[in-house]
Amino acid sequence: MPKTILVVDDEPVVVEIAKRRLEEKGYDVMTAGDGNGALACLKSKTPDLIFLDVQMPDMNGYTFIMEKNKIPAFVDIPVVVLTAYNETEALFKRHGAKAYLLKPLKLQDLINKAIEVIGQP
Repeated sequence: MPKTILVVDDEPVVVEIAKRRLEEKGYDVMTAGDGNGALACLKSKTPDLIFLDVQMPDMNGYTFIMEKNKIPAFVDIPVVVLTAYNETEALFKRHGAKAYLLKPLKLQDLINKAIEVIGQP
């Protein structure tokens, strides 16, 4: 059974391109356009990895991580933050992210990070 990745971003183009590329590599991909949608996705199927935009309306990425971590079954799901801001890795880890990728995304970096964090599909 392929590994599942949840891609969360309020930019539909980013979501669609990431989804297509990850599926081409063999991953099962769920998507959400915001933090609330992502929480709903978690309740339908538990992913192996979450790629998460930081800057989203209504619920930003850090708030999503805090809400996710309130549910014991979801605490161990690794989160890779997607951000346009070149902040320090310590900041992302302090908020509970395993790693981060800078936007604009390089699709090969996305694939490489998925393989690094959860392995091949």
